[in-house]
Amino acid sequence: MQTEETRSLIKTYYETLPTGDRKKLASLFTEDVVWYPPQSTPIGVIEGPEAVAAELGGDTPKKLFDMKTFRLTIHRILADGDTAVVQHAISAKSKDGEQYDNEYCWVYQCRDGKIAKIEEYADTLKAARIFKWV
Repeated sequence: MQTEETRSLIKTYYETLPTGDRKKLASLFTEDVVWYPPQSTPIGVIEGPEAVAAELGGDTPKKLFDMKTFRLTIHRILADGDTAVVQHAISAKSKDGEQYDNEYCWVYQCRDGKIAKIEEYADTLKAARIFKWV
């Protein structure tokens, strides 16, 4: 894919995320899409467009956060060919009422106009302490 196609796809993805439209989200993924959360989290690798759309489109955030307080702020989208890197922050209250503020870096591999691979990077120690994973 060309750089601007990739950038446009990722922008569409981030515009679609807060809508909860899982059908539209799934349409942005290849049939073999894989989401790799950080290995030190209790979230396993998620495969397939419907499963990734369900998790990222609401299931995972709803398990962790009071969604009324959830804010995702994009700092930058960098794209080069078929790869995009997005730096963003999440601010929200956990289900236990603790404030959660964390910085993220997500790397996307795109193919044939769709997202094929997602790799997530974050401060997992901070998340583990707030969500009591440790």
